[in-house]
Amino acid sequence: MRRSFGIIFVVILLALAAAVCLRAGVIERRMAIAQEDMAVLDFVDPAADYARLEQDLGSYRLVSGDALNEIRRRRAMLQYWQGDYADLIEVARAANHSEDETAIDPEMQVLSANALYRVAQRGPQDRPALLRNLDTAIRAYAEALRAGTQRPDVAFNYELAVRMRVEVGAGKRKALSDAKADDAKTEPNMHGDPGET
Repeated sequence: MRRSFGIIFVVILLALAAAVCLRAGVIERRMAIAQEDMAVLDFVDPAADYARLEQDLGSYRLVSGDALNEIRRRRAMLQYWQGDYADLIEVARAANHSEDETAIDPEMQVLSANALYRVAQRGPQDRPALLRNLDTAIRAYAEALRAGTQRPDVAFNYELAVRMRVEVGAGKRKALSDAKADDAKTEPNMHGDPGET
């Protein structure tokens, strides 16, 4: 009798483990499909996929915060590549005024700093607004570097923003980007500048 109960208990545990693994596999597949859509610059489907995934994962109590943070990071990246910088800028401003240094994800700080730089780059803006956006971007890059981001592009962006800030502050530069000679040139995307080698 005890042996039967032991076997039934093991079968139930294995069935629960299989159900958890199956659910995790389905979620990973959905994330992979959304990432694949982003890679081919289809931004409509991933936005809906990530929103549903975040909602689904939020309903499970035992899901780690890492999975939710990864989805939020991917949603933020999607916003960045769509040129929707407003929410990302708010993340940067909240990070700069936050007392808790662990409250903001360093990767989110990098994305928000990049968004601030893009807003400053778009222009036309008056000089004080441009300097304010550059200062906020510089602080966000510095916080991301202090938080342990080991990416060389973040250090490069930090140095570039500091140089641009010095040039704009000294009056050597009125905008961050030079006027394009070819107005037909398209905006860069996550794969680089279209049509360039």
